[in-house]
Amino acid sequence: MKRLKIMLDYGEGPIWTKYYDEAKNKLITGIETVDNDEELWTLNDEIQDLYSSFYKIDYKDEPVYFNKEEEKLNKDKMLGLIKKLIVRLEQINDGSFVIDDRETERIRNL
Repeated sequence: MKRLKIMLDYGEGPIWTKYYDEAKNKLITGIETVDNDEELWTLNDEIQDLYSSFYKIDYKDEPVYFNKEEEKLNKDKMLGLIKKLIVRLEQINDGSFVIDDRETERIRNL
């Protein structure tokens, strides 16, 4: 059974990909039901945009820094989006993968 990692990082959506599909010109997980679900990838992009917005550029002190206070201010919004993502994954899960959610608890504890 495949493991689908949910983890936030700059410039990456919470769904971690492993492969590049040249025909589709996009990164994929290798889990067909996940890779072909448009609703899921729209949510993934929305979450990526929100999380990446917490990174700021400050040319005086630090070239790039993560604004932890802004993340805390957006905690409820992020939790709602991650919950939607997990619910959608559970809806489409045909038993071929397990969800490895590394973010929900971290965000709750902000």
